[in-house]
Amino acid sequence: MARFQSLRQWAVRHPVVHGHPIHAALSDLPATLIPCAFLSSLVAGLSRRREAEAGAVWSTRAAVAASLAAGAVGWWDWLTMPREHPAHRPATLHGVINSGGLALVGAAGLRRRERTSLLGAATTAVIVGGWIGGDLVYHHGWRVRGAEELELIEPTLNERGAADVIEAARKEIVDFERRETYLPPRR
Repeated sequence: MARFQSLRQWAVRHPVVHGHPIHAALSDLPATLIPCAFLSSLVAGLSRRREAEAGAVWSTRAAVAASLAAGAVGWWDWLTMPREHPAHRPATLHGVINSGGLALVGAAGLRRRERTSLLGAATTAVIVGGWIGGDLVYHHGWRVRGAEELELIEPTLNERGAADVIEAARKEIVDFERRETYLPPRR
């Protein structure tokens, strides 16, 4: 744990450029390329054509590169996350699952005979990890400016006796989700 604390101190700045979280921008690539590599590998296995095999190899390499970039920035983002933030625990799970997916993609790049099954498992990891990542953003508000603003003003509003304003806004959001969305979140 002490090592992680020193890493947290090293990663002073958050991985955000002009208000845009870098991890969010990079995460679309592995989320797309890993399933594409899986499909390419399936096609290569079924067709046994040299071109299909080359496509499977190159799409797997692209998935590895994209996953490395998104994973590195994702862990950097995690290092800057306050431990007391409600998103910290699910962010840890998100990172572990996606890192496992990265390991599977890396292994797929090295083990041609098992490539398809490894990429299938990596695709599953991306789906589960992506779902949790969406929860970090849409439920916990991690790296969402409005949520960060609310976190900053909430103590002041509470001190001024205006906590009802925040509670009314939250109730309105829950009511909207219950009325206007499919399978609303459980709260």
